[in-house]
Amino acid sequence: MFRRNLVGIVVLGLIATVAFGAQVKEMPRTPVKPINQPSVVDINAAPEADIVSIGVERAVAKKIIDGRPWRSKRDLVTKQLLTKEQYEKLKNSLVAKRPKKS
Repeated sequence: MFRRNLVGIVVLGLIATVAFGAQVKEMPRTPVKPINQPSVVDINAAPEADIVSIGVERAVAKKIIDGRPWRSKRDLVTKQLLTKEQYEKLKNSLVAKRPKKS
């Protein structure tokens, strides 16, 4: 009698485990971004804090602001403000929009 009850409990436990395990779905993972970080920074208009937030050093961000307007984001490499390696890491976060003429 005891053995039959024990087997029944084990079987019910296995069935419950399979049933509940099948219902649990893994949530899709999305990359986590800081809340205030802009996705793309315009080097001709963005404030220093936005430029720094994408990974540019504060001193370089000041030089970027002082050198405005930029024709292209690639100018940051040609003017030696960023190395090629730094540029490759940041190029998808940078844009150089042309200032509007009044």
